[in-house]
Amino acid sequence: MSKTYKTLIASFILMAGALTATAQHDDLNYDELEKMQDNIEGYLFQVYEIVDDYPNFGYEYVYHNGHLDRVAVSGIDDMATKKEVAELMHLFRNEKDKMKNFATRVGIYYAPEQEAEPEMGYEAFRQEVMNNINYPEGAENFGVEGTVYVKFIVEEDGEVSFVTADQDIDSPYEQRVKKLEEAAVAAVEEVDAEWEPAIVDGTIVDSWAVIPVTFDFQKNPSLPVLIQ
Repeated sequence: MSKTYKTLIASFILMAGALTATAQHDDLNYDELEKMQDNIEGYLFQVYEIVDDYPNFGYEYVYHNGHLDRVAVSGIDDMATKKEVAELMHLFRNEKDKMKNFATRVGIYYAPEQEAEPEMGYEAFRQEVMNNINYPEGAENFGVEGTVYVKFIVEEDGEVSFVTADQDIDSPYEQRVKKLEEAAVAAVEEVDAEWEPAIVDGTIVDSWAVIPVTFDFQKNPSLPVLIQ
């Protein structure tokens, strides 16, 4: 890794002190961008929680005149559930479109024009991650399950740094949940993959990437469909 957590925090302190509260656009300040990022992750968590029961889930964004018109959802038979997922994904994508090409306080892009991708392709990357996943014995024995979201920065040179995890798992066994986070992070970190960095207005930039890893004690750990 070419940057450490301490380097990132130091950069945050320096930039937060040097920059004003106004972002790259008059009506979007950094607080608003961070709120939008929280909303995006909230919608994402809700969608993944629902589609965990639908292994054939798929989606397509349908745009009209440059604006998101609707989200076509497939692989969900129940119409009420299908509608709920489509609505959540519409909210998710709308927020990402509003954030497009805006950097956060620390100069990291959350919704770049061209998102970072592993050079081997996402399908091969997914397979590599799945090959590395081990269900923590303690968590499996206690029936602790759910989706962990591995978040990391893809830097301008294609290196991966600041790998961390988030989750919305409701369980009284906090230490077991922590083991799931650690296993998901380890599985992603073990993949020896080069990344094509994100691009904004023709310029290579640092960006966030999120990889979901689902643990189900009745099945093998898996990577659900990547939602972007």
